[in-house]
This record gives sequence, C-alpha cells and structure tokens, in this order.
Amino acid sequence: MYVTQWDPDTRGILLTDTRDIAVGNEIRPVFYEELDLLGFSQHWSYQRVEEPLLWAIGGRKYYYKGELVAEAEGGGLFTRPTLKVYREGLVLEPVDVDGMLEKNKALLQGLVQRSMKFIWQTYGKYQNKVDVTAVAFSGGKDSIVTLDLVQRTLEPSQFVVVFGDTGMEVRDTYEAVKAAQERWPQLLFYTARSKKDALTMWREMGPPSRIHRWCCTVHKTAPTLLLLRELTGKASAMALVFDGVRHEESASRSNYDEITQGGKHKTQVNASPIIRWNSGEVFLYLFDRHLMLNRAYRHGVVRVGCAICPMAAKWWDIVSWRVYSEDMRAFVEELRNYAASAGINVSDIDRFVEDGGWKRRAGGRYLPSGGNRVLEHKEGNKTTFTLHHPTENWLEWAKTLGRIVQTGETQGLIESKNGTVYPYVMQRFDNNVVVEIQNLAQADRYVISAFRAVALKAAYCTHCQACQVECPTGALQIRGDVRIGEGCVSCGMCLDMRGRACLAAESLKTSGGGTALQGCDKRTLHTYQHFGMKRDWLAEFFSLKRQWASKNGLGTCQFDAMLMWLKHAELIEGDRKSLTITDLVNTLVKRGVDDLTTWAVIWTNLARNSTPVRWYVTAIPWGTVISKDELVRRMGEYFPQSESTRRNAVKALYTLLTETPLASGLGLAEKLSTEEATNGVFLKRGWQEPNPVAVLYSLYRYAEKTGRYELTVSELYGEAEEGPYILFGTERETLVAILRGLSLEKNDLIRTDIVRDLDNIFLDRNRKAIEVLDLV
Repeated sequence: MYVTQWDPDTRGILLTDTRDIAVGNEIRPVFYEELDLLGFSQHWSYQRVEEPLLWAIGGRKYYYKGELVAEAEGGGLFTRPTLKVYREGLVLEPVDVDGMLEKNKALLQGLVQRSMKFIWQTYGKYQNKVDVTAVAFSGGKDSIVTLDLVQRTLEPSQFVVVFGDTGMEVRDTYEAVKAAQERWPQLLFYTARSKKDALTMWREMGPPSRIHRWCCTVHKTAPTLLLLRELTGKASAMALVFDGVRHEESASRSNYDEITQGGKHKTQVNASPIIRWNSGEVFLYLFDRHLMLNRAYRHGVVRVGCAICPMAAKWWDIVSWRVYSEDMRAFVEELRNYAASAGINVSDIDRFVEDGGWKRRAGGRYLPSGGNRVLEHKEGNKTTFTLHHPTENWLEWAKTLGRIVQTGETQGLIESKNGTVYPYVMQRFDNNVVVEIQNLAQADRYVISAFRAVALKAAYCTHCQACQVECPTGALQIRGDVRIGEGCVSCGMCLDMRGRACLAAESLKTSGGGTALQGCDKRTLHTYQHFGMKRDWLAEFFSLKRQWASKNGLGTCQFDAMLMWLKHAELIEGDRKSLTITDLVNTLVKRGVDDLTTWAVIWTNLARNSTPVRWYVTAIPWGTVISKDELVRRMGEYFPQSESTRRNAVKALYTLLTETPLASGLGLAEKLSTEEATNGVFLKRGWQEPNPVAVLYSLYRYAEKTGRYELTVSELYGEAEEGPYILFGTERETLVAILRGLSLEKNDLIRTDIVRDLDNIFLDRNRKAIEVLDLV
C-alpha cells in the first residue's frame, strides 16, 4: 500500500506516501543469526538480541541507519558468498522496535482496517456460494499475517486453517506451524499431504523444474482441496481460500487480482487480503502483533519455501544449505543422481546442482521413468495408440470419453456425448498395450485431444491426484488405482488441465529430440539419451517389423532412442503420431541383420541424418587412434553444447559402433589389442574389402544429395562429405577396381571412364539408391 523510507532515529523504517524517497522493494530486517552465519562478526560488533540489528534490500544489500554498509556477492548451494564491507568496525545498535511501531501506528492501522474489511466483504459475498472457507497456511511470514487478519475478522467456526505440508519443508516451518496452533488454540488446524511422499514423487515424476513445476499442485493445492472435500463430505466442494500472495513477491504475481476464481483449480476461489502489502508492512505488522516469526527469516532468507525449489533464488540456496542441510540432503542426492544419469562428470556434478542445471529440465530425458510412452499411428479411418509400459488401465480412463459398450473381452464401442460411436480393439502384450480406434480420423481436434489425453494418462499415471480435484462430480477416484464411477458426465475437465493432459506425462515425456532429418550443424547434437543402436535391437525390429512398436522388449528410454536411430537410418518415417516403415526395411530384411551391406547402408543413411555420426565421418581422419574422452573433447570444437551433452552423444555413438558389425566388420572402430582397449581406445581403420553393392549405394546417395549423376573419382577424395571414401575409408585403387567391375557387370546402373587422366563416373538419373540394393 505504502512505500518505506529509512528512520535513522529508531534505526528502523517509516511508511510513507511519498514514493520518490522509497528505499526499495523486499526490505527485510536482519538479525544476529544471519550476521553470524555469513561471518560479519569479523567486521562488526553487535549484540545477540531478539531485535533486528539492521536491514537488507534485495536479499544481499545491508543498510544501517539508511547507509549501505555491506553487500554479499556470489555464492551458491555449496559456495559461501563474498562479503564486501564498506564500513569496517561498526558497533551495531538494535532497532528501536517500539519507537518504530509508534511512528508507523496510524498508517499501519489504516492498512490493517482495509484488509480486514476486504476479508469481511469477501466472506459475505461467497459464504452462500461455497461449501467451506479456509486459510492457506505455509508457516511463512505472509501466511502468518493473513491468518491473524482472518481470525480477527471472522469467527473460528466460519473457517478452517490448512497447512499444506509438501514434505519438503525445513524444520523451522514445522516449528512455526506448531507455534501457530499454540497461539490460536480456538482455531481448527488441519494438515494436507499428498498420499505419496515427496521423495517418491521425485523418483516417479522427476525433479520439479521451472518448466515442470508439478510440485505445488501435487503436494499443496490438490491435497488441500481433497482434504476440504473430506471435511465437507462433498464429492466436489467449492472452497473460498484466503492466501498470503503479494504483488511484490514476483513479476508473475504482480498481475494477480485480489480475488481469483478458478485460477488454480476450478472449484477454488482465492482471495488475497495482503496482495498490495510490501514486505516492510508485513514485518511491521508481525512486530506490532507480537506474532511468531519463522526462524528461517532470522537466518536471512527472503521467503520461506521448500527445502529444494526450482523457483528459489541463489540466496535461498546459500542460507538453506548452511542451516537446513539435513532437511535437504535426500533431495540433493536425487539431483546428483539425475546429473550423473545426464552424463555430468563426477567432478562437475555439484557444480551442476549448484548452478541450477536441473531447474531447466524440460523433459524426461535421463530419467529412469522418462521417455515417450505413447505412439500414435493413423492409417485410413483407423487410429492406433501404442502404450509402452503403461501404469494404468486404458479402458478405465476411456470411460471419461463417453459410454462404453463392450462387445467382447478386448473390443467394444465408445459412444460420445454427441452420439458418435468409436469402435475400439485393445490388445495387451508383455510390456505394451495397443488400442485401435475407428472413426477417430474424422473427429474434430477436441475429440482427438481427449483420446490422446486418455492414452497419456493410462501410460504415465503416477496417481498424483492432480486431475481428481478437477472432477466436478467426484466420479474420478485415485487411490491405489484409477476408478471412474457412474457419476462421470464426460465433461473432460480431468483430461485438460489448462492445456495439460497429465502432469506426469508433461514431466516425463521427451521432445522429438532431433527425429527430424537434419544436417550436422551447431544447433543440434543428437544424443539418443546416450543409448546406441545395438545389433540385437535391429534384429528384433527386422523380425517384428510393423508389430515392433507394440511388442519390443526395450525400456522406455531405450525405445525412444531406437526410434530416433531408426528414423535417422531412414527405416521409418513420419512423426511420432504417424510412423511408417519404409520400403528400405523389406530390402534389408532380405539381406539379414548380420550382412555387412545392411550395416553399410544404415551407416550411409546415418551419416546423412545423425549429427554425431556425420561428425565422426567427416572430422575424424582414417587411421586415427582415439579414445572416448578425446572424442568428447574434439566434438567440443564443432558443437557448443555442454560436455555432459557431448559425452552422452559419444556414448551413444560408441555403443553403435562397438555393439554392431560396424566396428570390426566395417573397420569403423576396431578395438586395439593393447591394454588401451579397456579404456575405450580404438582405431578408425576403414573397410578393407568393401562390398561393391554398398559402394554403389553410397554413390547414388551422394548423387541424390548433390543432384549430379556425373561424378569423378577425384572429388570423392577431395571435398565430398559423402561417398565410399568418407564413409568406409575405401582406398583409391580399391575403389577404382570396384567401379570398373561394376561398370562391366551393371552398366545399366553405372558406367565409368577411368583411363589415364580420366576418372569419370556416370550414374543413371532415373534410378534411386534403393533400387541398387534390389538389382545388384
């Protein structure tokens, strides 16, 4: 409401309407615990008293009697900040709290009366429209002030207090909750918790990030609403919730209204009595009312929150690890495990955690449960969803789409609200479920989105209950498993939570990750989630072909990686919603998975589409003895990605080379017979006896890329980025002999003019590379 200015007389602050003398936002008192923690006792003298000793703005700038006397710079979770002390030898006198309160009494009282009036009017407006009124209590300063204002305005019987225990709180927050219960014994306090503990949810859904901030919904708002339903005995209770949200806290909250209906959940109205208060006003109120203060503030935190939070500033990390390391340790270990799975060097893992690399996590790559578990394919009027390792029953979730009539054990009809009938057939395999839906191809985008949402929920559901609170009838119940009751009206609210079908799916699925066919540029480095294609994986694909997507034995992340390898090898095409097996598959299946030409063709195509393969082909000379670590280093000369990203790409490339005939058969990564072999050192030797078919295929692929079907031998050993020398290391004399032989036997495919200083190669412009494999 007001702004603050310094008051040298009381060493405190004054509220004022004069904005041109405001001292800044997020002002907070500084206590001796913080000074001790940061090492200010080496520079200043002060008493260890309950009153504040000075003030801070922006967390790091320290003011005494209105003068900037010190700053804290840098630092992080494991690193102490550097102190810049501008006034050495200060003798700090405590703030005259009583004098400060007396000077602010009139303005503070007016501020309080306006907030209490808002509470009374809001309660009167909604008391007959909601089933319950609650105060959201977090144990932080804002929620303490809000609770005190509400309890001064309303009768204890008119509201309840709900502490949303995320399971990630610091110990002083629990102490603050206990103190609040002792302060107001007449109030009804309840604790709302997710049915799964926070560490379990981290492992099932991945660490929360700034992109996937699923934690607030799963551990705070959803459990709160479920608790209020239980208290009211109603399947879908409307709730008026008073919270301590303030504009000053963040840029996003600066746009919040005092009253928000359906902002977090459709059955919740949020009212924010102190939304316009600044932090100085909050602390003045706390001091004036002699309210308990979460001791975390005495250690220097700006805002109290979860022990580990993707939205937390570095200042929280600096303070929290030094005070609450035991509360944080298990979560920090999870972040270290995530960093390790992402390929971060052991020596760099703590730096990754401290720098907040995990906070930018955009998908489930590198998570044990991550990856794309839903594959969609359209063929004519039929749409097929393949669910990999689903965690829930598709048929149960499908009840949200409409009335289901089963015509057999694995088939039936789904009748939507508008009367359209969608026949389905569901097949179960060892790890997968395949659902074929008729008529969906002609449906509008809303219906298609609903069917996709059902597939995602069945594939990824972790029973977090976030969608349960959106159900307006209480038909959706998630406990040990998902149950859709007869009260379901197919409203779709549980299928579309502000554009998200499923929080777990959003957090765990991965992006295309480079399945689009691209060149080797510095914008993309395919890592394949560090999984290289193996000989046995291709054998399984060749054996199952169209049924591979549903019957393969790969894990989710391995399946995701294999999809990308197959696409870059041009064995499948299309996007994730419509994957099709190419004609090349049938051609190569005839040759078999152990045929060197099969792998030569795959290598030729990968060199066109896979950035690590193309880099290896063009950047590492033939005859080079090299290690995996050296590959990572050299890759950094071409790609700007982090070392961990490059290391994952090299790991995938190395597996592709060594777990297939590419290594010894084509000589692309021959293991050395020395002790160095155990350290991942190998020789890029080359294919000593290349198959003429593979050579001709590579020539046609090169011609298709350049658009020229009249080539020269010289250019193949010059600047060409494809061709038999770049791909296989074929010596010039060997290539010339192969070309002459091919021109004699298959002059309808290739003619040569290689004599004296002539080295011309003529290919048939009307032929395609794949035809070479059939005709030769």
